[in-house]
Amino acid sequence: MKEIDEKTQQALLLFNRRAETAEKESQAANEIKKAEKIKDEAVAALQKAKDSGSDPEVIAEAESAWRNALDIWQRLRDGEAIEETPEETPEETPEETPEETPEETPEETPEETKD
Repeated sequence: MKEIDEKTQQALLLFNRRAETAEKESQAANEIKKAEKIKDEAVAALQKAKDSGSDPEVIAEAESAWRNALDIWQRLRDGEAIEETPEETPEETPEETPEETPEETPEETPEETKD
């Protein structure tokens, strides 16, 4: 194996550091773009909910999703490291929580316990 002189080794180290920094900047820019897209979709969903005269609960959920997306986008834009990326944030819907649906437990209704 050929020996690398000190100047060449320093140049390689500098190149590698710059390449690593450029890669991190590219990843950060991609995360910001994804967060911005999610934020824009949340704004559209909120506006649609308001325009269609949806229930206040639906509007509140859409507004909450928008505020969360806006917060994540702003934090990424400001350079904060966020452990959970926007696309990994699960959105809970009432259909996903079966313990809240009374239709699944008819044996607990007051009418049946009186007999």
